[in-house]
Amino acid sequence: MARVPTGADSLTASATTHPRRQMLSLAAVGNVFEWFDFTVYGFFAPQIAATFFPSTNPLTGLLSTFLVFVIGFLARPIGGLFFGRLVDRIGRKSVMLTSMLLMAAGALLIGIAPGYATAGALGGIVVVIGRLCQGLSAGGEQGSSGMFLVEWAGPGRRAFYGSFLNSVATTGVLMGALFGALLTTTLGKETVTAWAWRIPFFVGAALALVVLFLRRSLEETPVFREVQAAHKSVQKAEADAEKTTKATNRMGNGGVFIVVIGLCALWATTTFITLVFTPTFAFSIVGVKASGSLWAVVVGAALTSLLIPFGGDISDRIGRRPAIFFSAIGYLVLALPLFALITTTKAFWAVLLLEVVMAFFSAPILGVGVATIVELFTGRHHGLLVSFSMAVGVTIFGGFGPYICTWLIKVTGQPLSICYWILFVSLLTLVATFFIPRDLHKRELGQ
Repeated sequence: MARVPTGADSLTASATTHPRRQMLSLAAVGNVFEWFDFTVYGFFAPQIAATFFPSTNPLTGLLSTFLVFVIGFLARPIGGLFFGRLVDRIGRKSVMLTSMLLMAAGALLIGIAPGYATAGALGGIVVVIGRLCQGLSAGGEQGSSGMFLVEWAGPGRRAFYGSFLNSVATTGVLMGALFGALLTTTLGKETVTAWAWRIPFFVGAALALVVLFLRRSLEETPVFREVQAAHKSVQKAEADAEKTTKATNRMGNGGVFIVVIGLCALWATTTFITLVFTPTFAFSIVGVKASGSLWAVVVGAALTSLLIPFGGDISDRIGRRPAIFFSAIGYLVLALPLFALITTTKAFWAVLLLEVVMAFFSAPILGVGVATIVELFTGRHHGLLVSFSMAVGVTIFGGFGPYICTWLIKVTGQPLSICYWILFVSLLTLVATFFIPRDLHKRELGQ
């Protein structure tokens, strides 16, 4: 099958560990701070609601805050489309620099936005613009970085290398939770609500600019250089690849897109419900102490981040399906009893137990997800397809997840209605898994 060179072949034969470590570090540094900036909004949702969307009903204020959270996610597919095309045309480095600049701008805008008491609705508008900047940035960064890591991996190591994208992303979530826990513990609830919630956004903007500066010295990837060198034969290769794709892949890229969305259902939920939304749920809805909820997420995020590479490594040996099955069944069986324990005890240890137990079921799908998506797509515009599908999947189930859970709780009056959503996405991912080829981990990229 004719295909555009991916760099994996040359790396297999002659690469040293240095370029692989360089690519891993590049993805790690960028995604740590990208996810810190993006998810810290969820950790400080109650304080942001009080500042920009004051209401006599706390749930109404939270709904407004998470609606803005959703708006940031709606920008991700646009970022995936726009930057995915640029990745294939102008290279990886330029996209990574631009994504960091946008992320810094978004975090800074949220940090400086005037509150409702000072400027009325203007502050909320500034926050929306900041979230749009962050969404565009994340839409371009996540898919392209994941594709790069998988392409740089040697045979039998794609999930392991790809797992670091989610591992470092979880580290960014961990940093956000740790920052929130420290602020809440040291300064107190009143001070954090009044002004200290802005500190992480200023720190995030500064860190993104540091990453932007560091990335300026990086050279373009061998993958892009090979594509440029082979530019004259690309059109014929793409035409042949598309014909072969129809013959060898029964689903085609349209069917693969649907499967990827199903895969992202639980993938996004493990992060944006289990880690990002749970402290808000425990604090604002159940009544668990705010600092305790955040410290529980710190432990859970740290454990998840450590386990993710193991999930990827095991998947490289046994395949993609078993890892995803394990995660989906774990969430189906354990989500309801663990959340019920939180609502009945209203205790820190119950939140901690949920975070620790679910880390073992979050890690496999987070470890295998990136490699699976990169491996599934074939034919033309590989980077665009990966970036856009990941952005759409994370937007639907990550962006809307906290809003839907909050809405369900408000409509039903039952905190445990959050589990309706978790069970639904777990079933969706379980069904999608049956359409993943059993030997996907053994195939060459593009086949």
